[in-house]
Amino acid sequence: MVLLERRGRRAVLTEIGLSLVEHFRESCRRDADMLAQLEDFRSLRRGRLGIGVGEGFVENLLATVLEGFSLQFPDIVVELRSGATSEIIAMVRNDDVDLGLCAGGGSDPAIRSRTFRAAQFCALVSPRHALAGERRIRFEQLRDQRLIFMPERFGAQQYLDAIIRAERLNLTLSYRCDLFSAAQAIAAAGLGVAFMSTDAARQYLEAGRLVALELEHPIAREFSSQAIRRVGRRLSPAAEFLWRHLVEAMQRRWAATSPKQGE
Repeated sequence: MVLLERRGRRAVLTEIGLSLVEHFRESCRRDADMLAQLEDFRSLRRGRLGIGVGEGFVENLLATVLEGFSLQFPDIVVELRSGATSEIIAMVRNDDVDLGLCAGGGSDPAIRSRTFRAAQFCALVSPRHALAGERRIRFEQLRDQRLIFMPERFGAQQYLDAIIRAERLNLTLSYRCDLFSAAQAIAAAGLGVAFMSTDAARQYLEAGRLVALELEHPIAREFSSQAIRRVGRRLSPAAEFLWRHLVEAMQRRWAATSPKQGE
């Protein structure tokens, strides 16, 4: 059977090749489920736990959950894999990791998600920037600014693109980078305007190297984060413990940032 075929300079899987890959992945999933059951029966505490996580989540949310997890499961090796929202969803769907934590993304029938309000999605500028004295800005005020975008696979960029489409703006970017830290450094140097949550930029904001400007747009206020796992996957006791405490931590943050009645 032909498993690969050439298309131009690329080699791609044929239909039977794709079927074999999915068969292999399903076999791995069944093996993982059986190992998880054996771990339950034998009360094992050793092993590995993989987490796909977006930038900005480790320090401000995941680290607080991992503290209690490490006390409960000191011999579990935690592997953190970073990526954009679409990449983390793919990691969870393909069982490359047990759990994922990322910005809110689109729906996927293979993914079970718990979605929560995220930290404020805003524009970030240097304290020396002409707009730094503004508390809130309309997106049209950025029309003539040098803008820093992320790749389209990033959840933050997807929200930004949705705002641009809603406002029917034709903007020209000056930079595109695949690390929030790089976008923050460029903005802090006064070279442009970056866009992300205040959690992702917390270190720069607390150091006074960046100023956060609230975006006056309903889409910006809908910015969310999500914890995800694959539908039908039976997690190990350690992964279930982390999932439960991760969801509880996100619920507490959501409650703390939700507007109080009458506000």
